[in-house]
Amino acid sequence: MVISNEKLLKENIQKNIAFYRKKLKMTQKGLAGTLGVTAAAISSWECGNNSPDIDTLCAICNALDVGLYEICGISSDNTGMSAEENDLLNLYRLLNEDGQRKLIERANELRELGYIKGENAKMA
Repeated sequence: MVISNEKLLKENIQKNIAFYRKKLKMTQKGLAGTLGVTAAAISSWECGNNSPDIDTLCAICNALDVGLYEICGISSDNTGMSAEENDLLNLYRLLNEDGQRKLIERANELRELGYIKGENAKMA
């Protein structure tokens, strides 16, 4: 696994703890009770003041029904995602099926218009 930026990894974890907790409509207090920690600890992790240890991070994944790669913002090719990529993935996951389909359609339109890395954009 390649994680080139420890700060980015910590930012992804803090954002994703909050994201997946809220997705389940769980409060900080509720997650804290599940994990046997204080709500202040959850708040501290989500604000980025502290980070959970690996054992606690695995327990968080179990409580939020999410994989370790997802909570860390690591893509399937084992590279760390940028904050923007992580935010886009989380947005996609919040959308219903129609919204997800439309987002993919828009992304494909951008690709067809030539918005590809290393290429000049075509005139629309």
